[in-house]
Amino acid sequence: MNSMYWRSAMVLAVALVMAACAPTTFVRTMEPSWNTVEIRKDLTGDQAWDAVVDLMARRFDIEVLSKTDGYLRTGWLYSWTGKLNEFYKVRSIVKFSPSKDTVEVKSEAHYYSAGFAGIGQGWQMGTDERLTSTMRSDIMGKVGRMTR
Repeated sequence: MNSMYWRSAMVLAVALVMAACAPTTFVRTMEPSWNTVEIRKDLTGDQAWDAVVDLMARRFDIEVLSKTDGYLRTGWLYSWTGKLNEFYKVRSIVKFSPSKDTVEVKSEAHYYSAGFAGIGQGWQMGTDERLTSTMRSDIMGKVGRMTR
């Protein structure tokens, strides 16, 4: 009876730890890096801004928006992995250069770690490589210069 109790406890502990693991696309970092996209010459700064805002609004709720500063930040999204996950959240940040000839994008990601015996517990900061790559590709497809 005692060994069955310990086996059940171990299975439960492993399941809880696995449920709170970060996705493989999560990279722990204090400073997520920016990815730059050059804007096509046939677009004005306003046209590029409008296209990027529309793109971002289709995926996220927009939390901060300043056309004057060329800055957009989304709210946290808990379902980027394809299912609701209270232990993992992501958001995107976009900024235009003052001349509106480039746009930069980065992602921020946090996952909640239960830690071990209280060590390492809390929100771990980083970036989500898949989100950054997806947003960069999407922005490139909307406003980016094409190479030959």
